[in-house]
Amino acid sequence: MPSILLNAGWRSIQSFIGLFVLFSDVWGQRNLYTFPIKPNDTTFSQIILSGNVGEIRPNHLHCGLDIVGEDYEPIHSIYKGYVSRIKVSSYGYGNVVYITHPEIDHVSVYAHLIDFSPKIRKYVRKKQYEQESFEVELFPNPEELAIEAKETIGYMGNTGNSFGTHLHFEIRDIADFVLNPQDFFAVQKHDKLPPRLLKVAVSPLSPESRVNSKFQTQIFTPLPSAKGWKIPQKIKCYGLVGIEGLTWDIVSGSKSSFATSKVRLRVEGKEIFAFHITNFPIYEIYALNLHINYALLLQTGSSFQRFYQTDGNRLGIYKGNGKIFVEDGKNYAVEVDLEDTNGNSRTLELTLQGEKPDFNETDELLATGILSYDIVENTLIVRGKYLMKPNTKGSIELILQDGKSLKIPLAYIEKGKEAIFLYDLRKGLPKLIRSQNIELPFNKQLIFPKKNTFFENELMKVFFPNGALADTAYLDFSAKTTHFYIGKINEPLVWDVEVTYQHQKNNVSNVLDLKKMFIRHSRGREFLENLNDSTFAIRSGYLTGDFKFVQDTKPPTIRLLRKSPEKLVFQITDDASGISHFKAYLNGKFLLMEYEHKNATLWTETHYTEPLTGEFELRVWDKVGNMQVWKIIL
Repeated sequence: MPSILLNAGWRSIQSFIGLFVLFSDVWGQRNLYTFPIKPNDTTFSQIILSGNVGEIRPNHLHCGLDIVGEDYEPIHSIYKGYVSRIKVSSYGYGNVVYITHPEIDHVSVYAHLIDFSPKIRKYVRKKQYEQESFEVELFPNPEELAIEAKETIGYMGNTGNSFGTHLHFEIRDIADFVLNPQDFFAVQKHDKLPPRLLKVAVSPLSPESRVNSKFQTQIFTPLPSAKGWKIPQKIKCYGLVGIEGLTWDIVSGSKSSFATSKVRLRVEGKEIFAFHITNFPIYEIYALNLHINYALLLQTGSSFQRFYQTDGNRLGIYKGNGKIFVEDGKNYAVEVDLEDTNGNSRTLELTLQGEKPDFNETDELLATGILSYDIVENTLIVRGKYLMKPNTKGSIELILQDGKSLKIPLAYIEKGKEAIFLYDLRKGLPKLIRSQNIELPFNKQLIFPKKNTFFENELMKVFFPNGALADTAYLDFSAKTTHFYIGKINEPLVWDVEVTYQHQKNNVSNVLDLKKMFIRHSRGREFLENLNDSTFAIRSGYLTGDFKFVQDTKPPTIRLLRKSPEKLVFQITDDASGISHFKAYLNGKFLLMEYEHKNATLWTETHYTEPLTGEFELRVWDKVGNMQVWKIIL
């Protein structure tokens, strides 16, 4: 016993030492690092943020600070190091510089730059001319672009997927884990406003679970209270449930919204869950779709953060599971603390009242001709509109794929009209749903999340790599001449899936020119990778239902906007597959052009100093290879 206590005590001392070292490092780096904007303003009185780490953005978590400023405001390195990566693009981070700080094993990131510093620009221009491309991604050697602390490395702009002049600034560790810059800089410490909570949701998490007697997420509006917010009425629940919240932070004097970065969940005073949105791997930012209730986002357009951990989420920001098991006849006092980066917090209070569902099952429900089903995670939900037949027990019949028959009892009546039946698909996959005189085929295919899984028929093969799905999925598959279908699901993809399509078997090649074809779906476009004469493949990050074949034989459009001896400005557009790339030549030699997709504008290199005289030629390609040529004698 004494040795156990000694070991436990030593582990506590080790944990304390680890925390001391961690916070010592952060405080030490606060003394080393200077802010990338106005580095001599140590009070941060002139610094305005429009975004911070952990904000809920479309399909990803925000990984840095958005710092407001003006075009061409100088951007400075926060510490000495070397440029380890540069990317020039009209998309994503636009013009971006990555600086590695080897003394500290950190990397700082500076995105959406309008221009680079002269020495970085010289390096980039040389590579662009060598590659004859505006878009480049470069990885300089450590000795090529050494950087000093406070050195100007670029200028603030609005390039890439940016919608206003600002600097997107990140700090990562050497393993590409996102760190919160607000842990290193005391910016916004004047803020005294706590996060806001607009809505609260309670979701059933197993087929036996209910919220207000339904297997359905229920949404509530919290009221102000002394601690923060409360839901005055008791919420009737049974089984395993999860709490979710629509929340964000506000800052004194700012019109922007920010992340509610810390959450703690307590049941009967005991903490069972917490998260802190910091120190997560950059390659897991799309796990946002698991951090929020993705199905509820599709239904409502709102991002409810889950105050419990769902399957397949690898963000690593969580402590505890957070799922609450509610027993019949018991009440559960629940408290949720919401906190911002500056420590401002408020608490939500609510009570879950355990109540087991109780139905009068003495009536059988006869189908009127309407029967449908849906799937939520592993739960099959069968719905039907029915007439009453007295003195018998209500149920539907499932015929499983192994031939067995199961009777599924009525779960509850919804809105007095619709009968709801629930079944756990982990008990066996059905092939037919039967109710009296109605038979409904069950055509879903089971796809597993944690192993390489294939679906294949005579027309197409779909490959789901290990980890592509966060949870088990049940999908429809079909293929026709003009489109194919991969059943829409309420859970997101984590990694891309690959679809290989036998186009000759379905006569696609007789209808469409494969070389001029792409795939369109509700979230965007995918492009073909020809494997051989009879098959092609696409990679998709979405399961959206219909994937339609679209043929694009029309080249991009080029329009001259302005002409002078110093500069040419064009508008380039393509309404189908989109702009791929472009090249310009002056008197037969490559001439760099710069591009901004947000306004479809293309112009001759800003720092080109020679007069534009002679024969000029511009070539613009779309993403299926159509090319437009524009020529002029200057």
